[in-house]
Amino acid sequence: MNNENAVQVSLRGEPSPGHPVFQLRNARLSVRASAQSLLAVDELTLYPAERVVITGPSGAGKSLLLSMITGRWAPALEFCGTRTCHASRIGYIPQRGQDALHPLLPLGRQLAKATAAAAQRVGEVLAAVGLDDPRLLGRRPAELSGGQGQRAAIALAVLSGAPLILADEPTSALDHSSRDRTLSMLQSVLTEKQTLVMVTHDPVAAQALATRQLAVDSGRIIPLQSAAAQRATA
Repeated sequence: MNNENAVQVSLRGEPSPGHPVFQLRNARLSVRASAQSLLAVDELTLYPAERVVITGPSGAGKSLLLSMITGRWAPALEFCGTRTCHASRIGYIPQRGQDALHPLLPLGRQLAKATAAAAQRVGEVLAAVGLDDPRLLGRRPAELSGGQGQRAAIALAVLSGAPLILADEPTSALDHSSRDRTLSMLQSVLTEKQTLVMVTHDPVAAQALATRQLAVDSGRIIPLQSAAAQRATA
């Protein structure tokens, strides 16, 4: 993790109810060689149970914002500001589900190895995402369809117990029917203690999930809801 230029990184275990799970203040990501600012965030606070959806045109800085949240950015970039993370783990759902999975391990073994979830919880989540067929648990990621891989990535992130989960365009490669099923799965399997931050170009996905919506444009964040909605928790 890069943490130069007066970056403050705090890891304090699990967030308390009603308290932030993550905060950015006066944060900037710039090109190290030229000091050109790529993304500026004056303030971003995420609360438990929020479903924050980030929209914006390509190249606006949505992926850079996810990098700020994870604390991982390219070596050519420089961060300055305050980054405070109260979550012990951050889950990640990529655009292509298979990218979240170990290519050589069967699905069932991966879920058991990567999470400490009880067997009942594993069964509940697998059923919710449509992966309760026992035959699927013995397959490696390359043997799963694109939709099955996406469901597996969702299950892995949720079962990790991470208080904060990031999703980067998780429905962009899906048709409308598969997209709607995936959004429904996310709504059903996330717990009230888990915060979701999802990047998407899809206004339907944004409306389906968001308790708060932000736009990134020209390297800055623009709130799209009222101040009251910004602090809403489930």
